Amino acid sequence: MCKIALLENYSLFSSGIKPVLAEISYFEIIEEAKTVDKFLFQLDKNRPDIIVFDIIHCPDDGVNALKKIKKRLSKIPILLIVSKDYTYCFEEYIEQGVRGFIFRDARPAELVKAINKLQNGEDYFRKNVWLLLTDFIRYHKADKSVKKNKSILTNRELSVVKLFCKGLTYKEIGSDLHISPRTVESHKKNIQTKLNVKSTAEMVKFAFNNNII
Repeated sequence: MCKIALLENYSLFSSGIKPVLAEISYFEIIEEAKTVDKFLFQLDKNRPDIIVFDIIHCPDDGVNALKKIKKRLSKIPILLIVSKDYTYCFEEYIEQGVRGFIFRDARPAELVKAINKLQNGEDYFRKNVWLLLTDFIRYHKADKSVKKNKSILTNRELSVVKLFCKGLTYKEIGSDLHISPRTVESHKKNIQTKLNVKSTAEMVKFAFNNNII
């Protein structure tokens, strides 16, 4: 059973998402709240496995709410409901430990897929999320040069990082480099260890911030 908590200040969204999740036998909505304070108060009684947070229309783009949540519930993965208008916040959201983004016009099947990914310890970021984020970072950090030693990564590992930054999947990266998806996963684990990052999102951010690609 996957216990889910919903934080959303527009009841219309909650009324739409609940029927979708209710159709999945192993999903259980244990909490709904419209404010972060009420949300955290209710969580003292029952801890969820996944937090679904609709960031749209949230005060200060939801950053302060995320900080409060992560301070209390740092190990619980958060799936954000976002729109392209929030691209400038994507980097901040990732810094706050968000593990997945899903756009508000996504189909129900994608919502279920994203929750399953997070429950299995994976991130969920669609390819267009990576493109939006990397374009933003390139534009706003083009004049900043951070020198880092790249020698800690092998040429193959650098190739893997570059392809992850393009938003490719394990299978697509494997096909491009003529290796198996399992080998790609092995490379990724080695890269994360060397760079001291915990997720694909952190790895991509590190790559851009340190001119690895």
